[in-house]
Amino acid sequence: MSRANVELLRRGIDEMNRVGLSEVNVGLYYHPEVAFLPRRSATEGAYHGIAGIEGFIADTREVFEKFELHCEFLDLGERVLAWGVIHVRARGSGIETDIATGGVYEFRDGKIVRWEDFGDKDKALNAVGLAG
Repeated sequence: MSRANVELLRRGIDEMNRVGLSEVNVGLYYHPEVAFLPRRSATEGAYHGIAGIEGFIADTREVFEKFELHCEFLDLGERVLAWGVIHVRARGSGIETDIATGGVYEFRDGKIVRWEDFGDKDKALNAVGLAG
């Protein structure tokens, strides 16, 4: 199952980068009970369920006109560690930048059920007990 988890994640990211964040069919990739904990969740809370993922997408689209994820993967069985950069262009100012990311994805029934972004690879490795 672990190879399938990496491929699901890779397909979802590829689709998002190809068609745009708001055009992805989130139901294909995310479990109905998904919990997403972005770095800002400490102050703003987590996103829950498909509606939560759609809310994250809407929030992100308000701020960024471009949002592309470029990452590498480490297969951890029922979890996948992904790290790299999020390339964004701010809506309005047009400023582009790369934001480091390092997240742990957990799967249930062949879909993402939990996704936590730790901000970089080393912090994500530490979170799964594989300190870098």
